[in-house]
Amino acid sequence: MKSPHGGGLAIRISIRGTKTWFYRFRFRGKQDAVSLGRYPTTSLLEARDVHGDACALLAKGINPKKAFKESKKVAEQTWTGQELFDDWIRVYSSTPSTRTKRTPSEQVVRQTTWRWNKYLRRTLGQILIPTITKQVAASLISAVSELNSREQARKCLTILNGMFGLAVAKGLIDENPCYGLQPSKLGASKGSPRSRVLTPSEMKRFWEALEDSSLDTSVRAALKAILLTGLRRGEICQAKWSDIDFNTNVWNLPPEITKSRRKHTVPISTALKNLLQSLDMDGTYVFRSTRAPWQPIGSNSLTTAIARLQGIKTQQVNEKAPLFGLERFSVHDLRRTVATGLGEYCETPPHVIRRILNHLSDDRLEDIYQRATLFDEQAKALERWSTWVMETIEEE
Repeated sequence: MKSPHGGGLAIRISIRGTKTWFYRFRFRGKQDAVSLGRYPTTSLLEARDVHGDACALLAKGINPKKAFKESKKVAEQTWTGQELFDDWIRVYSSTPSTRTKRTPSEQVVRQTTWRWNKYLRRTLGQILIPTITKQVAASLISAVSELNSREQARKCLTILNGMFGLAVAKGLIDENPCYGLQPSKLGASKGSPRSRVLTPSEMKRFWEALEDSSLDTSVRAALKAILLTGLRRGEICQAKWSDIDFNTNVWNLPPEITKSRRKHTVPISTALKNLLQSLDMDGTYVFRSTRAPWQPIGSNSLTTAIARLQGIKTQQVNEKAPLFGLERFSVHDLRRTVATGLGEYCETPPHVIRRILNHLSDDRLEDIYQRATLFDEQAKALERWSTWVMETIEEE
């Protein structure tokens, strides 16, 4: 068989008709041969390329048969991107953070897995990790930034850094291909902190839009509850009736659903109590899914609901949406609105607002003290806030 790299390329046909490319050569005076792949899986053009590699090895004094065997062995032991991610997410989910000393919450692990599947798996999942170069990683992060958002690109780069850091530690690769990649040069820098806060008139318009909408009852109530409490959307969506005591007007959030991973006690204001008691109390979850009543609503359903009210759920805007034209805001902006309103309209001290928001203090001793002594102040502040919200909404 002719080849531009020299002689020795041939094809062997077995009794059963199987056709195999092979290279015949002499090494240290002895005749030998090495398989180059089966036809038609390996075409003539591909066989000639592999033949060229074998000839180059032989010219360097290397036995191509032995070299190909070692290469195959290494490939079999090398992980794919998906295998590396699976191992890394297992380690990541069970390793406490050096900063917080806590393992990531189940929600964070789910979001990280979703991000891998959404942005990274298609490109990296099936390829061997030694073939993932700095250029491949940089191009992928840049694409995520251009097609999606800088924030998603930044988080994807964090995932890749963690994965390849583990690969280096395991001896699977010698260098982390993401080392030295600067987020700012890939469009993956952290965005400016948001400062969006709803004005009183916007809150009134938002509440009325919820009242008049065809959104699911649980979704509407959950968004109202966030505006009355300042709770995070994940904490709201995972709320259970067993955590709520209407006799003492206390809502206990267990550590597993809070961002701080500690129990958070929320005083129930009059307005919040009326809202919660208007819901169907059958089942486990306060804000349960209509399609699957045994499950809570998903946190993304709240994001989708606000986008729908603003007319921006799809690429084509809906100018008839009740909140169309209003400066865009997110679910988290409702929480920021509560924090700002508590101080501006209810004259709540900053340390009480921090406790209401369940923010960790830099001083651990102060944090323990405040947790034990500020409940009454939190209750008074949230009662003033919810009263102010309801009066604002009811104004003509």
